[in-house]
Amino acid sequence: MKKVTIISLFFIFNSLFAQSNDVINTTSRYRTNRMDPKVRNVGKELMENVFVNPQQYLPDVVTKLTAGVSDRFSRAKVLHDWICDNIAYDTDMYFNGWIVNQDYVSVLKKKKAVCSGYVNLFNEMCRLAGIESIGISGFSKGFGYSGTLGSRPDHDWNAVKINNKWYLIDVTWNAGHVDYKTFIKSYSTDYLFLDSRPFLYSHLPMENQYQFYAPVVTKAQFVEEPYIPGVFFRYGLELKKNLPHYNNAIDEAFSFDIEIKNSNVSVSNELRTERQQDVDGAAWIIRKGSVVTFIYDIPDAREYVGHVFARMKNEKRIQKKIGINSFEQRIIPSLDLLLQNKKITEREKDYFINSYYKIAENQSYYFLEDQFDTSRNNAVIKIHPLLGLSLESYENILGFNIRAQTGYKGFRAVYNKRFPDTYREYNEALNTSLISPINGELKAEAEETFIIESKDFTRFAIVVDGQFNFLEKNKDGAFELTFVIPAGIDEIQIFGTKNNRSFSGLLKYGVVN
Repeated sequence: MKKVTIISLFFIFNSLFAQSNDVINTTSRYRTNRMDPKVRNVGKELMENVFVNPQQYLPDVVTKLTAGVSDRFSRAKVLHDWICDNIAYDTDMYFNGWIVNQDYVSVLKKKKAVCSGYVNLFNEMCRLAGIESIGISGFSKGFGYSGTLGSRPDHDWNAVKINNKWYLIDVTWNAGHVDYKTFIKSYSTDYLFLDSRPFLYSHLPMENQYQFYAPVVTKAQFVEEPYIPGVFFRYGLELKKNLPHYNNAIDEAFSFDIEIKNSNVSVSNELRTERQQDVDGAAWIIRKGSVVTFIYDIPDAREYVGHVFARMKNEKRIQKKIGINSFEQRIIPSLDLLLQNKKITEREKDYFINSYYKIAENQSYYFLEDQFDTSRNNAVIKIHPLLGLSLESYENILGFNIRAQTGYKGFRAVYNKRFPDTYREYNEALNTSLISPINGELKAEAEETFIIESKDFTRFAIVVDGQFNFLEKNKDGAFELTFVIPAGIDEIQIFGTKNNRSFSGLLKYGVVN
């Protein structure tokens, strides 16, 4: 593991408050999740040579990448991007537990590295580019983290000094992720120049001075805080004070708040088993302006995992992972049928099939990422809806564990579902909240008062067997209807309209007869 360079106390003090709001705004423009096109302009011959004789040719690669780039943030980013594009994570070495040969020369010759190798290569490329870069060792909430810290550091990352301030970078995590025991290339900028405090939700340096933050985050605090990856901050979300812990013990439904400042962001939440199976009707959301309250309950006394998800409403996201059976038994025959019906071309079919590669031990096909192959990517995006594949997938932006306190039996002691089911139109409405009832199941022949507050929809209706029962505005401006739940039915739904013409499904309740 490369020794960390010592920084003078003067610059430590100077950098403690480096990540102020104006700095965040300055560096956020580099976190676009778009790779710099210069990484593909190095040239075939030079690319071949640098992996054979790194000491001779790496200076030429750095010169080529940074030519004409005066902005030091952009210079650091293009070096970061080139490494992400060309160096794979060495899962064999990681799982064998014997870490050797992580100097930059060995890394380039093998084209693989663990975190210390990524750090050493980035440091060397920064040195050649005239950028001061250091390696930092510490603890992380990465692959395999279970809520405790070992006695020795488990991860390494970088910091670069630009304009006399230190900025944190994790090239390893930005290059991709590990699924089971396979490295999946998946470029991001979530840990590129990320603000010090957000970085500390997932990275804790061994030495406090490398937090570049005051007051210092302790080991106990780091362990207590939930899993909040860098992607959380890409969506412009703001944590409120009632943050969940990494491990939570409850005796009733519990909640916390997140502020959403971007109206283009859609969020959802789920409760899952430890095997990541969804628990129906166990999570709920209440919106009040820009503040969203996330509520969870557990069905019994076992342990569960709570998640928050987010996506940009206008973003099309290719499905990165498809099961082998689905790909081979459904998707490939469907592509043949689409070609036969002239819905796609032969080339588009080939683009789609060749965009995924098979990992048999993972029982999955994975999307082969290449941001610069726009023709192929556009074909894959076109074909997705034709195959019934969603382009609206969410990203996991926050996670934590939940278990029952002694004596709590969970909501299934009373309900099969704790909360109603929701549909996309409800989830994406920023100014709509169901006030009552928020139980997932209603009793047949019982009288219920339905109340919904909304600035998004002009009308709501309870729909039973195709019959619409409309809610009317009450004196407070909310939509309300007192309704007797019919017997002999399994469910009722609430529909809404924004134009008084077409209605969309918003909510669904189970009915207990």
